[in-house]
Amino acid sequence: MRALLALLLALPAPAAVEARDDAGQAVKLAAPARRIVSLSPHATELLYEIGAGDRLVGRDGASDYPAAAAKLPAVGLYGAFNVEAIVALKPDLVVAWEGPQAGAATRRLRALGIPVFASQPGDVAAIPATLRALGTLSGQAAEAERRAARFETGWAALERRYRQSTPLSVVPQVGDAPAMTVNDRQFVAAAFRACNTRNPFGAERAAVPLMSVEALAAARPRAIVALATPAVAEGWLARWRTLPGRPALLAVDADTLGRPTSRILAAGEALCLRLDALRGG
Repeated sequence: MRALLALLLALPAPAAVEARDDAGQAVKLAAPARRIVSLSPHATELLYEIGAGDRLVGRDGASDYPAAAAKLPAVGLYGAFNVEAIVALKPDLVVAWEGPQAGAATRRLRALGIPVFASQPGDVAAIPATLRALGTLSGQAAEAERRAARFETGWAALERRYRQSTPLSVVPQVGDAPAMTVNDRQFVAAAFRACNTRNPFGAERAAVPLMSVEALAAARPRAIVALATPAVAEGWLARWRTLPGRPALLAVDADTLGRPTSRILAAGEALCLRLDALRGG
């Protein structure tokens, strides 16, 4: 018994870790987190990517990737988190997309002494930083660094590939009834910029400008891209089939282009290839 106790005492204590979140707050843990609750689909995805999936003990109801995430207990959706259910999971770290709707829950968690990391990547450049911060807090810093560096290299290569190509007028569609696009400041616009496209509504002050048949007829885009499932996109795009200039009508997965995760790289590469074909056509 004494020998075992001496051995345990000789082992190095877990080192404290610290990372600054997207709210500018330093999140400090006495040791890398071993029980993590993710309250955002992008955070869930990134934690699995860096090898911290086995440390996840709970998720928000929208976290659906990878498939293993669906097996975790769901503790509500954005704006309706069950704080008692989260506390019952005994997390030593909660990762959340904070905002007016989620703020009440995260304030309660902090008041209970549970560390909360606010993760709100606003652009593609923030994805590697998020990977590194989550890697530090979960004890997966080495794998997180590899993933972050790989993403940075890949995204830079994608932007270089189309930088000298002819700019293409393309409108992303993110909603219907009423039809909506996004301005250039929204995250989903990043992949379209990498493809060297221009959204004629991109300079609008509204985050999600409304579109009409008349406005699109005047803009004469080369393509309209619906961010929706194929079945949903078919309904969205039907109204544009008689537009002057007959723009190409395409559908892409909203999750891969709209979530701030590493999957946006492959999705962006595929989107750029489809749009680049229009330049030749």
